[in-house]
Amino acid sequence: MSYLILGSGALGSALARELMNRGESFLLAGRSCPAGIDPGACFPMLEVDELSFNALFTLYDTEPLPRVVINTIGLLHGLDFMPEQRVEQVHPKWLCDSLLANAWPTLALAAHFSRIMNPQHPLWLCAISDIAGSIGANEQGERYSYRMSKAALDMGVKNLALEWARRFPQAGVIAVAPGLMDSPMNNPFLDELPDTSLQAPAEVAGKLLDLIDKLALSQSGQLIDLDGQPLPW
Repeated sequence: MSYLILGSGALGSALARELMNRGESFLLAGRSCPAGIDPGACFPMLEVDELSFNALFTLYDTEPLPRVVINTIGLLHGLDFMPEQRVEQVHPKWLCDSLLANAWPTLALAAHFSRIMNPQHPLWLCAISDIAGSIGANEQGERYSYRMSKAALDMGVKNLALEWARRFPQAGVIAVAPGLMDSPMNNPFLDELPDTSLQAPAEVAGKLLDLIDKLALSQSGQLIDLDGQPLPW
């Protein structure tokens, strides 16, 4: 299994299809197995919690470790909560849910791999972030929980990169902000977005895989766009 993809949403499914087209070995862990993907390449992960991660990682008792891990899980809105426009709308449960969904899974992946990797294992861990989490680029405000949780993710990536540089010098971690994508996450806000700003998931998937192929360990810990250009924290 050369690739592990976490999340079977729009981007996770597109990554699986692109990897299949490229003839690459992969495992897709998510709530569903997309149409056209071999069920043997899918791992059912109905919840994103410690029990599910423990079950997933039992596979690596016998299988070789992947070389690339991509976390596509993210949360912008839910059944009961939408992105906040005013500070009065910030709810403690939604803030915690956002942190749990947007920041924790990348750290959970890193923790599990840190327990089983040898010090020289080559690995890239890629977290899908968002320029909305950049403090320096924030000129609009709003979306408190989402922005704060993505900023927390970016800090986690930076922290992890420093730790892995000492413990696993052949492993790197990167946060990628791919830009707006045509996915269910953005469906409630289509009226606010120009059509030209939305990228197809398949387009993003191809660019993301090409980007990861070209990464150098000197980039570990950065927040970058799909062209590999550093973005402001």
